[in-house]
Amino acid sequence: MTIEITRHFATVKGERQVHYRRAGSGPPVILLHQSPTSSREYIPLIREIAGLGFTVFSPDTPGNGLSDPVPGDEWNPMEGFADGVVNLMDELGIKKAPVYGFHTGGVCALALGLRHPERFTVCIMNGYIQMDKAEVDEILANYLPEMELNWSGSHLTWAWARFREQLIFFPWYRKDVARRMNYDVPPPAHIHTALMDFMKCQDYRRAYRPAFLFDCAAAVKNTKANMVITTAKSDVLDKYHQMLTAVPANVKLLNPANPDESKAQFVKIIADNPAPGPAPAIVKTKPMPGKIWQEYAQVDGGSIYARRNTDGNGRPIVFIHASAASSHSMDGFMKPFIGKRPVIAFDLPGNGESDNPMGATVTVEAQAKYLAQAIAGVGYNEVDVFGYWGGCAVAVELAVQNPTLVKHVAAPSLMVLDDVTRDEYLANYTPTIEFEEFGAHWIKVWNMVRDQELFSHWYKRKKDHIIRSHEPNIAPAVLHRRTVDLFKALDIYQSAYGAHFSYPVLAKLPKVTCPVLLNDTMPGTRQALTASKTASAKPLPGAPEALAAQLLEFFG
Repeated sequence: MTIEITRHFATVKGERQVHYRRAGSGPPVILLHQSPTSSREYIPLIREIAGLGFTVFSPDTPGNGLSDPVPGDEWNPMEGFADGVVNLMDELGIKKAPVYGFHTGGVCALALGLRHPERFTVCIMNGYIQMDKAEVDEILANYLPEMELNWSGSHLTWAWARFREQLIFFPWYRKDVARRMNYDVPPPAHIHTALMDFMKCQDYRRAYRPAFLFDCAAAVKNTKANMVITTAKSDVLDKYHQMLTAVPANVKLLNPANPDESKAQFVKIIADNPAPGPAPAIVKTKPMPGKIWQEYAQVDGGSIYARRNTDGNGRPIVFIHASAASSHSMDGFMKPFIGKRPVIAFDLPGNGESDNPMGATVTVEAQAKYLAQAIAGVGYNEVDVFGYWGGCAVAVELAVQNPTLVKHVAAPSLMVLDDVTRDEYLANYTPTIEFEEFGAHWIKVWNMVRDQELFSHWYKRKKDHIIRSHEPNIAPAVLHRRTVDLFKALDIYQSAYGAHFSYPVLAKLPKVTCPVLLNDTMPGTRQALTASKTASAKPLPGAPEALAAQLLEFFG
């Protein structure tokens, strides 16, 4: 039986949020990943260790994945990483546990052993590093260049080449035979997965730099923890491991031949050094007043990601994003409501940071079903709903399935497609996207989402199809988010768009019993008004502030 991994957020000291994965039952174990990745890379290891009778906690370390950076100094040191882990343990109620970390996570495990030895049964550092000052200075000058978003999308090809290069040379910027590594270049899917983790980093330089600045040699000498340092002979860091000679009696050195042997050793060490008691129950995420904060809701077969604010009073408003997008695209619509009404936007199943309990075939009915479970999971039994493009179809279906839950539906961009238009969209709107050896698929998607703002339809790049009704939203930051969002939903993006295009909205609207607000300027609105028993229409502004005023009046 596959062990279920659930996803959660902890609000630490009221100042930042930490995303973590949790699985199993029994004594707690903490796993710390390398930078600039996330706890995603540990999914197989989480399941393996949980299967031995442990509760595994694997957080995204500060600034990586979905976790906020440690506040304060721009270049927060590894000591801040370590203290952040202990603050998370305090928030979750973990008194003591074994901790394992790989590379950057291993440096953090060493820092934990130095600063908080009483909180850990054993600290395992996998991948020892001990650079001299000249090496550190060179690394800081060259290893972590800033990625600057560019209108052309060229930063994406730079990032792809950067990640591919670090699998060929170490450090990646030194292009000589002496720096060649003895590894196969992995397939494009492997590089793509690593790059997707990188794209989640709020500032990868802040998340990476502390590992190079920490004085590992001094920490080994002074730690009071039960410490294990292991580096596989095949690891590029093995040369630093060989510098370890005289170490304190509480520090054990291992030098296995390869990663498989290394894993067998450290898994046994974890099992031999369990925490003194079982892991505490799941802790509810605490709100962060004045801002949009993150939470997960548990549904049948997975975890659904949400962005929300609970400062306001009254009936909550649920915002539903467009096809192959994410809840981040709803931030602009939600912000004018902060302090006036509770607001929440979910990543639909298989989109953004939500799990996909639906499988490869997407239906609007399934999306609405899981969305209703997520709404119940955060404690709401009555909501108003706002849909955006494909999200309008999900909003209508949510109201059809849950007439007592949904009190109002605002669907200003509801699509009412005739058969010819629908079939044309199905044939052309979502081309197949395949990973390419040198990252060209990133540029393909970048230009695809850019042209969605410039032409209607985006694949008809002729003067007669130029969008002139509004200014295009083609700022690099917007296109970057949309490109990453599409790749997050890549497995289902064609199916999701197809489900939204094919949704029989005119047959569904008569089943909606709550008031529905439509945009009088959208094609198909007249047909929708004829089909619906409860719909009304008016010209609705596109600017979020002006739209919010109209929606507040409609929602009541």
